[in-house]
Amino acid sequence: MPEKLIQTLIENVMKDSYLDYSMSVIVGRALPDVRDGLKPVHRRILYSMWTEGLTHDKKFTKCAGVVGDVLKYFHPHGDTSVYDALVRLAQSWTLRYTLVQGQGNFGCFTADTKVKLADGRSLSFLELIEEFKQGKRNFTFTVDEDKKIKIAEIKSPRLTKTNAEIMKVILDNGEEIKCTLNHLFMLKDGTYREAQELRSGDSLMPSYFRYSTKEDDPKVVGYEMIFQPNTEKWNYSHVLADEWNIEQGIYPLSTGRIRHHLDFNKLNNNPLNIQRMNWKEHWQTHYIFTSEKHKNDASYRQKLAEGRNKFWLDQTNKIAYSQRMTKTNLENWKNEEYHDLMSKNLSEINKKHWAEHPELKQKLAEKSSILFKKLWADPKYKKIFHEKIVASNKKRTTNLTGKKKFLKICSYLLNNKIELTQENFENIRKEIFGTKSFTSWNIGINKYFENNKNNILFELNKNHKVFRVEFLNEFADVYDLTIEGSHNFALAAGVFVHNSQDGDPPAAYRYTESRLNKIAAELLRDIEKETVNFIPNFDGSTKEPTVLPAKLPNLLINGSSGIAVGMATNIPPHNIKEIIDAIIALIENPETDLNELMKYVKGPDFPTGSTIIGTSGIRQAYKTGKGRVVLRSKYEIEDDKIIITEIPYQLNKSLLIEEIAKQIKDKVIEGISDLRDESDRDGMRFVIELKKGIPPELVLNQLYKHSQLQTTYGINIVALVDGQPLQLGLKECLEYYIEHRKEVVTNRTRFDLRKAEERDHILQGLLIALESIDKIISLIKKSKDTEEARNSLITNFTLSEIQANAILDMKLSRLAALEQQKILNEHNELLNFIEDMKNILSSEERIKIIIKDELIGLKNEYGDERKTIIIEDEEELLENEDLIEREQVVITATHSGYFKRQPLDVYKSQNRGGKGIIGTETKDDTDFVEHLFIASSHSFILLFTDKGMVHWLKAYQVPESGRYSKGTAIVNLAKLEKDEKIAALVSVDKFEDNKFLLMSTKSGIIKKTKLSEYGNPRQGGIIAINLRDDDKLIGVNITDGTKQIIIATKDGRAVRFKESDVREVGRNSIGVRGINIKNSEVVGMQIANAPYLLTVTEKGYGKRTEVNDYRLISRGGSGVTNIKITEKNGKVVKIKVVNDSDELMLISKNGVIIRTPVEGISVIGRNTQGVRIMNLDSGDSLATVETIINDEVVLEKKEEEFKPSEDIIVDSETILEDKTEVNEIKENELSKTEISENISEENTNDSEIETSENNDLESADEVDSSGEKPSKKDFTLDGYENVK
Repeated sequence: MPEKLIQTLIENVMKDSYLDYSMSVIVGRALPDVRDGLKPVHRRILYSMWTEGLTHDKKFTKCAGVVGDVLKYFHPHGDTSVYDALVRLAQSWTLRYTLVQGQGNFGCFTADTKVKLADGRSLSFLELIEEFKQGKRNFTFTVDEDKKIKIAEIKSPRLTKTNAEIMKVILDNGEEIKCTLNHLFMLKDGTYREAQELRSGDSLMPSYFRYSTKEDDPKVVGYEMIFQPNTEKWNYSHVLADEWNIEQGIYPLSTGRIRHHLDFNKLNNNPLNIQRMNWKEHWQTHYIFTSEKHKNDASYRQKLAEGRNKFWLDQTNKIAYSQRMTKTNLENWKNEEYHDLMSKNLSEINKKHWAEHPELKQKLAEKSSILFKKLWADPKYKKIFHEKIVASNKKRTTNLTGKKKFLKICSYLLNNKIELTQENFENIRKEIFGTKSFTSWNIGINKYFENNKNNILFELNKNHKVFRVEFLNEFADVYDLTIEGSHNFALAAGVFVHNSQDGDPPAAYRYTESRLNKIAAELLRDIEKETVNFIPNFDGSTKEPTVLPAKLPNLLINGSSGIAVGMATNIPPHNIKEIIDAIIALIENPETDLNELMKYVKGPDFPTGSTIIGTSGIRQAYKTGKGRVVLRSKYEIEDDKIIITEIPYQLNKSLLIEEIAKQIKDKVIEGISDLRDESDRDGMRFVIELKKGIPPELVLNQLYKHSQLQTTYGINIVALVDGQPLQLGLKECLEYYIEHRKEVVTNRTRFDLRKAEERDHILQGLLIALESIDKIISLIKKSKDTEEARNSLITNFTLSEIQANAILDMKLSRLAALEQQKILNEHNELLNFIEDMKNILSSEERIKIIIKDELIGLKNEYGDERKTIIIEDEEELLENEDLIEREQVVITATHSGYFKRQPLDVYKSQNRGGKGIIGTETKDDTDFVEHLFIASSHSFILLFTDKGMVHWLKAYQVPESGRYSKGTAIVNLAKLEKDEKIAALVSVDKFEDNKFLLMSTKSGIIKKTKLSEYGNPRQGGIIAINLRDDDKLIGVNITDGTKQIIIATKDGRAVRFKESDVREVGRNSIGVRGINIKNSEVVGMQIANAPYLLTVTEKGYGKRTEVNDYRLISRGGSGVTNIKITEKNGKVVKIKVVNDSDELMLISKNGVIIRTPVEGISVIGRNTQGVRIMNLDSGDSLATVETIINDEVVLEKKEEEFKPSEDIIVDSETILEDKTEVNEIKENELSKTEISENISEENTNDSEIETSENNDLESADEVDSSGEKPSKKDFTLDGYENVK
């Protein structure tokens, strides 16, 4: 029975088909394939470059060629999409492992190129960089979008590229500019043109400067002015600086009407030198300045006198004064009363005089004539009179014929593309125009143009023109700077040029070059071995792969992002080592769950670094394919500055700085005095200067809240699986990759097997021929042609056509004995190879082993350390802690405060004498590893600060880093106050009652508290010991209550006593006296667990003394001589208990460091001044000494701990002890308690004095029952000041 036919409209069918097709195309273009992690356009670019041979070891080629090939054969969807995709493959801030190498994106200038500054100077790039490092803010001129010249701040002058190809641009004013070929010059119309495209006669945007005259404003003479080409008017430079200040909110317009130069230099128009004032304030400022100068500066008074004399020697000034007086008299003359009186008097006097002396008029005329004739005969007078005539002529309005003739020659030179120089001018004047009737160069440029060639060009063109360009075929280091907003600046040569900037689009593809990166080959390798499917391209002219073989797990290591209709993907990049380790684990055990995989894959690893806060979002994304993580910038704190060194992924630095600046201007973020971008090719350095006294943490919290220094990154793992978009978790992504690699390895093996069998088939034919070589040669010779010979071979020797052809093609040289042996050897090798290939195809385990071996090779070749650190969010700790595996880890801390965690198995076991491995890198040559200990990943690390606070960290909260990483700055892990430093750190597994924390302060206080009292972690830390304002915590140790303690002072005394002498007190107690410091201070507390006490002094001296040489006495005494203090060796800096095998690092205050073994320092007595262990420069002194944890670490079992003698030694030295016990002093009673001190007088035979004082400064053990964090104001320090 025929099926029932369903009638439908053809329009509906066509519509549905078109929509299905459109959706598939859109999705296919926007989403990556789960197998190779690439979208079609990226795959086509890589495949096209591979087929063209553009590998990493070949020369770069123009991107235009790459784009053209991709468009021609694979992706006819517009050059913009292809070029943008190509650029993305080369961007190190976008891809974790870039697949393409690019060059030629930035145009830059040579180091000696000078930039025109607003302060009147012209500095080279090297000079700008030097001043920038010193913190000086420089400004230049820029053209805004309205083509108005303004003032802008110079940001980040820097070296941008080494050994770049350069060219030369020569301007019509004779200036030469050396730059890269693609640097952009601003044309007069405001557009840009690359240097290599400039042609002779091109008009450039000019920068013309002159000084103001009376004609501009009689009250503002001698100020710098700049020409505005757009309006053809002159502006005062200081007015532009004032406008910049108002725009930046430096001061409001209402501040005053007078623009004042703060340094009284009217040519320094740096905006920081301009301040608005009212009239009175301005007058007072100048009055005070001139008064002080006149009073204290003799040279200033001398210059004033010289100035007055010079002024009156100038006849024009006298004339001007006379004219002013005449004007005054004329004004008076208008007064009728005055007029009548003076007219009457003058008339009467003159009439009377001339009436009485009629001969005087004739006499005066005769004398004047004779006098002028005599004067004119005097050359000196004639010269003076001639100069006055010339000066007078200059003031007259004339037709300026000489100037016009001078400009006529200049114009002729420029129109005929002849450089405007004195030599060329004079040649043309003589040869073309005639010497006599035209002004000479010297007269013309001096008389009419103030000896400035630019003034001539301004008169002729009002812009500069390109005279010629030269391609030098030279290479040099090139530099650039950043101008935010307008992105152009003025060169001292007189033109405006573009600057490279963050976020700039790449240069046009005809100027950039590219080639494949080495790692890209791992995606394409074996593609010629039929490992993947190929389909016809869009026009059927060639074929393209549907996926790449992808030995590299590209989807996860480089990530992907894209938007399709109704869906999007946003896959973050990861560390290649972590992904490979996870893949290998999954191959070995397909049942591996997510928790196990996350032991390998810690989280995303962004190319820009930064910090991820919390792991719950990561876990959610890996489980479901969707999640969110918080990204935070990395920073360091230096003095009153926050230094941003890394920013979140896909964030534009320039836009970030602009955003923060706006927030500061709008008062949303407060406490910041300045922003400065000091980034260079060595890395990011974005400086945020704080106002005095502002805590950095307060500002950081504002920045995180109101700026993109903290952002959220949404993870959405969507990829194509068999052409369909699927939401995938971490394990699913890895499984699809493994299945793809199995298929690739299988296909490759089949291909290799087939090729081997084909080759062996030929070799078998050759071997048959060699066995009957005479018969075969005879048969071939008898054949009429090749076809007959081939058929004869096939018939007589049972050969295939392929074998017969191989025999016919064989050279006679193969008949040699050695060649025959080679054929036989090759045949045997192929048999073994074929057998191996068949074995692989029959064994899935062999295929897995091959995949693992290839991955291990990738890991060794391309593996690197994580760039992004992950910090546990404190709110997540409780819920996530059970998911964190308990394992032994190694925690290291460097002297300058960098922490990191590593698995214990990184430090492989070695026998004594092993070389070891590098355990950690340090910040720089002045840093070193100071602490290293093994702990459980769940252990607490207690951080004690010099201000008496204690902070808690779990070991797993310390970011894990590789052996070659310096780690994370402690300021990123603990909330420290300004100027607060870590004084000590200890590792705690359990807060036990039978363990104690022993603390010592600078003023000699020692405190012993049960460790269990510190087992209640609180965010932000708590007060570990209460300190007075000028006291500091200097040391903390965990003890069992049975140790011996050594405390030493700066003035060379030390005391050794039993820990049991220190009474156990509560956490809220102050402590007891450990040593009587007198007028000194404590420099160190040590547990006597090593045989020697090392003492070093500020002038570089030191010594070792046996611990047992220090008498065991009761605590609180003045102690015995530890080292003899003299002017030669200086005060004590620090003490350390040491073994012979230890090494030391000594650091001076000027940053000089030496490393020395302990065994090289003499063991001598207590009452000596030691030996020199470090030579110091004049003015320098020793700052500290630390025991080194070697950077080549071998973790070996420690030797048995040294136990000091417990014998109480009594000698000729007097020991005075106060046996009186003082009860614990409660804090509220402390101010009323008088502490008596029994201090013995110095023994006349020895400077060593011992006193046992038990005047305990203990507070009551008042536990905070509320469980709240006690604040410093809860403690009273009344009476504490009595401790001396």
